[in-house]
Amino acid sequence: MPKFVLTGAGGGIGGVAADYALEIAQPGQKLLFTTSNLGKLPAGRADGWKAKGAEVAEANYDDVESLKKVFEGAEVVAFISTWALGERPRQAANVLAAAKATGVKRVCYTSFIGAGLGNDSAEARQRDVKTIPFLPQDHVQTERLIRGSGLQWNIQRDYLYQDNAAAFFSQSWKFCGDRWLNNSGGRRGAYVAREDCGRVFGALLMGKAEPDTCHTLTGPEAVTDREIFDYINSVSGYKAEFVDMTDDALAAWWRERGLPDNAINGDFSQLPMKLCIPDLLCCGEMVAQGHMAEVTDAVEKLTGRKALGFKENYKKYEQLFPRND
Repeated sequence: MPKFVLTGAGGGIGGVAADYALEIAQPGQKLLFTTSNLGKLPAGRADGWKAKGAEVAEANYDDVESLKKVFEGAEVVAFISTWALGERPRQAANVLAAAKATGVKRVCYTSFIGAGLGNDSAEARQRDVKTIPFLPQDHVQTERLIRGSGLQWNIQRDYLYQDNAAAFFSQSWKFCGDRWLNNSGGRRGAYVAREDCGRVFGALLMGKAEPDTCHTLTGPEAVTDREIFDYINSVSGYKAEFVDMTDDALAAWWRERGLPDNAINGDFSQLPMKLCIPDLLCCGEMVAQGHMAEVTDAVEKLTGRKALGFKENYKKYEQLFPRND
């Protein structure tokens, strides 16, 4: 009985991936979902997966022995990048070490657009990771580890999520004086729904793509941040201003208000979002530099469903949209 292990099932991507893997699993395929803390799963989530035939267990990317325990007997392991910026390549190395020690044949990984700048050619693989935009840096290093592991692999490179503007960035607009301070330069980006990324990850886990392939996941259209801003406010009635800023000006504005340069050790208690300065800047830079302009059909090819547009995706976030006092 082939065994498939999905780690990180407690997160936004992992939870959707787990549900979709169960939806498409064939008879005789064994599924095991892991999370670092079972107690943090939503009530009934683990029981629901178990009722559909999956096993659920704890494992931690920082504990190789816990990974070996759940990987034992698995053919495929899927792992998801964490919020631990700078630590993710080390965590990936632990996953790969445990996978090789237990006879795993193939690994799947959620990477990020821009990782190709350090991996998609012999010249790129010689590039110093520090010359690559901040957000893809960890993913460049992780992809290099995967490709050098000797294991078969599948990688998905996600564009920035549509969900970020609706559920994350919009929460800072009132703090900014009813403004979205933005450094994307008016360029278009084909933002992808996090839900679609989760389904694709479940599909990759279950073998819906050829081994040793990389897939770029986008939404169905490239839009500007101003278009997203205008749409959100048209729904909520919020009166606010979209403000174009340079990277330096945006960094200075947030740094003056205490936004830290390091996500791991920073104090976010008085801030509207947990996002360090390099992370914030790079979200706009990835769009401004044209890294998110291309639209692909990878979501539909791998899941049989058309990629969600941002307006459709935002229906579930409408209660979070900011409103004037």
